[in-house]
Amino acid sequence: MSTARVRGVVRAAGAPSWQDAAAGGCVAAVVAAYLSVLYGVVTVVNSAAVFVGAVAGAVLLAGVLRALPWTYAVGLASALLAGGLALYLTAVPPSYFAALSPTRAVQDTIALLTGFSVLRMPAAGAWATAVAPAPTFLAAYLGFRGQYARAAGIAAATLGFFVLTGDSTTATTLVGVLGAAGAVGFGTLAAHDASARQTQVVTVVLAVMVVGSATVTAVPGGQSPVVPASSSNPSASSLVSADGYVGVGGSLDLDPRVHFVAETERAAYYRAGVYDRYTGDGWVRTTDVGAATDPSPTGERVRQRITAERTLDVLPSVAVPQSVEGVDADVEDGGLLMNGPTLRPGDSYVVESRRPVGENASLANATGEAPDRVAATYGQLPDSTDDRVVDLAASLTDGAESNYERAAAVERWLEANKAYSLDAPRPDGDLVTEFVLGDAPGYCTYFASAMAVMLRSQGVPARFVTGFTPGQQVADDEWVVRGLDSHAWVEVYVPENGWVRFDPTPSGERTSAERQRVAAARENGTDGVDAAGSEDDALATASEPTATTAADDETTSADGESTTQPDRRGYVGDLEGVNAGTANVTAPATPESGGPSLPPASTFVVWGVLALGAAAGARYSGLAARAYRAVWLRWLPRGDPRREVEGAYERVEYLLERRHRERDRGETVRAFLADVRADDRARRVADLRERARYAGRVDAADAAEAKRLARSLAAENSRLPGPRR
Repeated sequence: MSTARVRGVVRAAGAPSWQDAAAGGCVAAVVAAYLSVLYGVVTVVNSAAVFVGAVAGAVLLAGVLRALPWTYAVGLASALLAGGLALYLTAVPPSYFAALSPTRAVQDTIALLTGFSVLRMPAAGAWATAVAPAPTFLAAYLGFRGQYARAAGIAAATLGFFVLTGDSTTATTLVGVLGAAGAVGFGTLAAHDASARQTQVVTVVLAVMVVGSATVTAVPGGQSPVVPASSSNPSASSLVSADGYVGVGGSLDLDPRVHFVAETERAAYYRAGVYDRYTGDGWVRTTDVGAATDPSPTGERVRQRITAERTLDVLPSVAVPQSVEGVDADVEDGGLLMNGPTLRPGDSYVVESRRPVGENASLANATGEAPDRVAATYGQLPDSTDDRVVDLAASLTDGAESNYERAAAVERWLEANKAYSLDAPRPDGDLVTEFVLGDAPGYCTYFASAMAVMLRSQGVPARFVTGFTPGQQVADDEWVVRGLDSHAWVEVYVPENGWVRFDPTPSGERTSAERQRVAAARENGTDGVDAAGSEDDALATASEPTATTAADDETTSADGESTTQPDRRGYVGDLEGVNAGTANVTAPATPESGGPSLPPASTFVVWGVLALGAAAGARYSGLAARAYRAVWLRWLPRGDPRREVEGAYERVEYLLERRHRERDRGETVRAFLADVRADDRARRVADLRERARYAGRVDAADAAEAKRLARSLAAENSRLPGPRR
């Protein structure tokens, strides 16, 4: 019977080798890698209980049905996938389902394979739960049958899909690659009953792969999977861009150069991005954001001409745009101009927007319910949200009767209690938790994220919005907007009125930082800092409509309209039932950490592979044995004199074998010593050993003498070569 068949019988009998265990562990690592991606998606969107149950059920089913023929197993996995996707379609918004077609399905698949994050999908948590069981069942089924290479291939292909979507991190991908390589290597060794030394070679190769990947990524702009980056510096282009994701955290370097010039009647905020899904460290715009939430507005028209001074991949506009001329772009329901071209310097377009006049007294008194779709889309919170943040938000909004009042209370607390800085540290965990409960400063994305999360925790629909503040006024109807005017704020849904803008970032500190940045750029001679005569003004006339600016406090109505409001915050401050002492409330103390934060679990896995590889390499090369012997020679046993003498002789014999030859089996000690011409010290230790073993006559003095002689021989022979074979 062949070796492979013998091993198959042994495995079937329930006695797998340790190579089998290693190969199975490697398969499990690849499966865990892609499941960690899906788990991250689920925990952002909703509870992970159903996901964990579905995965556990798939593994259990694979164990029960491991005797099932391969073709039937594939059919069952296909049925699991089809059934899961069918259930997913029941969870997507009606608007998405109505637009679904074979062409749309192909387009969505291509988008996913070219960097479209799973987190941007509608009902992303349901999708993750739907697709997880099928590949998990198939990989587990093959692993239980000892077909490790095929199992790793299924798992690696699944992980590869998430690499293409951009959802798999560097460390997670590396763990998957190492796991797949290990499954093939150890699986092959298990099938051929490989020796321990061959197994050590595979382990060393895996460790070399880790070191190689760390070396390749240790370049400017790279990220090492062995030592993950502790911070990042997002730029203005990452804050306002056409991308569907905005990262939050780290110091911010804003561009002082002019981005566009706006010709309009008065100061306004310019929307560029609306985001609905918070991940714990950033915001994602899903495909259904804004759907059916902004009906056609009626009211005052506002006309703007936007002229690009630099390359722009977004089309800023005053809320809410109704039509656009000069560029081919779509006017989205969410109040954005989308799918437009990249603007080059000199390109311009004209936007018609609506913003009727309204009274904020009606906003404060609007206590109705938000539509179900609005509440579901703009009420999501990740599992990382701390209960202390929820409790603080509840205390701040206690007594408020409407969404507007709750938003105003949270806005006032953030302005009064949190410090502003462009050099804010990047949190190690959930950004909002650390910013709200800690004492570190933040900038606009910190403030806006904190406000949106705190309001959502109280059932108030809120969304994260990016764009530009008005910039520098250079004429009655002309404004110069720079990169440093890029900004993030919050829009809160007020029943029967629509989306109301709130800006919790302290305006004084932000404006001061921006002016200093422009002044420094001018002194340094930076090109493109000024346009349309802006160099003649030291920014003193720059106007910025905030919650306290009565001239232009905007609100988006239920019809998608933009409304001019009087002093919103002053009004709410006088409302009965709202916390009068909100500005003096302090956040609960953050518990003392007592030490540095731990790296991700995937990093521990990578370091574990490195450690195993180093240990295997040391064992394979004999370095481990030599190191052990070097210590062993100098640390003799203590206690019983007979044990001490025996230990001393073992070391003497080892030294003689290294210098001359190994003692043959059956050869007496006296014969060996005579043949290698051992000196008197070795003979004396042998005599003491013989007396201790056969006569039982040895005392502490004899033991001390034997140990002294053994150490003397070891000191003289510390640089000898290994034993001759």
